[in-house]
Amino acid sequence: METIKVEAIVLKTTDFGDADRVITLFTKEFGKLEANAYGCRRSRSPLSGALQMFNHISAQVIHGAKVDTIREADIINFYDALTKDLERLAYASLFFEIVNRMTFPNEKDRETFDLLIKTLPVLCKRNPRIAALIGACKFMETSGVQLNFIECIHCGKEIEGDAAVSIIDGGAVCLDCIDFAEDCRPYPEGMRKVFEMLLGFDWRENTKLTFNTRQLNAAEKFFIEYVQFILGGELKSVNFIREFLDKPA
Repeated sequence: METIKVEAIVLKTTDFGDADRVITLFTKEFGKLEANAYGCRRSRSPLSGALQMFNHISAQVIHGAKVDTIREADIINFYDALTKDLERLAYASLFFEIVNRMTFPNEKDRETFDLLIKTLPVLCKRNPRIAALIGACKFMETSGVQLNFIECIHCGKEIEGDAAVSIIDGGAVCLDCIDFAEDCRPYPEGMRKVFEMLLGFDWRENTKLTFNTRQLNAAEKFFIEYVQFILGGELKSVNFIREFLDKPA
């Protein structure tokens, strides 16, 4: 059996047995890994504190014949603001669910690891709805499945003013090309400006973002519909946001 050392973000936890968990890690070295953490739900387990969702950790993982096992884990950074505030928890969970469901195990992906590291402090400090959308939009962009929000997907012309957008065709559609597109829906100028600001966010503390609530609601709703279209199913965290936060997601 081989033991590897990793730096990772705890992406997901799933309980099994009386005191065990399957831990989904997104590692700097190997991308996404799943490993069992036996006994980690016991209060006296040395793993119990480190293997909480959203934690940034270092860990030793043993490669087994059938499953991997986490042997040791230490906290590098923890983000307690995400567990103390229901809204921050909900939107952090949305972002993490998107990353988890759209990545594959054992595919090295330093860009996504770095994005998780950058997004977590923003989720703790800024409006969590906006922070989660920033992270998710940038993740979709680096994954190569982002819609084209700026130029017409058919003729390449830069979008100005109100236009249309098509999930099936892959992005914005200018008014001259609407007849050639499928499943067009309104794409007002305000929504486009929201996506431009989200994708242009540069992670600096002093970066100012100001959104009209109606425009933000529309952009969030459309983006989630698009992600669910790509996944072919609903995001569980969206139901949590709707039911417990009474948000329009």
